[in-house]
Amino acid sequence: MPQIRKAYEYLSELGEALLDMRILLLKEREDIVNLNLSGLSERRNSIEKLSGHIRELNGRTSALISIVCQEAGITDEMTLSALITLVPKPDREQFVLLQKTILRVSTDVDNAIRVNSGILEDSLAFSNQSMTTFAGLLKNSSTYGQAGRYVETVDRSRIINREI
Repeated sequence: MPQIRKAYEYLSELGEALLDMRILLLKEREDIVNLNLSGLSERRNSIEKLSGHIRELNGRTSALISIVCQEAGITDEMTLSALITLVPKPDREQFVLLQKTILRVSTDVDNAIRVNSGILEDSLAFSNQSMTTFAGLLKNSSTYGQAGRYVETVDRSRIINREI
């Protein structure tokens, strides 16, 4: 029973870390939209640090769940759902609620990461397209004899075509 209580504590800590991650990702989105580069850099460091903590918590929790399931004789499926079946009735509802909360928040975190990634990718694609357009407008002709260059004359514009 003490192992099950410890698993609950680990899961609670994991849920809190995921909630913190969701908040950080929403703040990151604000920094992206507002072009706050210094805030974005700070946020990125915080997100990386918290991601490492979440990975460590997840590893600890998974290992403890496996140990508890093995001790109870469950060998085929050593998951939180299997662990919940071992929990006495009054505490089971707390575990189920915690499982649902972690699932919901982890889905929110995944969606926030996808949205932030999409915003950044679209912004970079737009910037690259703009740079290509401006480079094409500002670039001097580099072909032999300036082929393709526009020439203004009194009566009309024309394109020089010098083929050898």
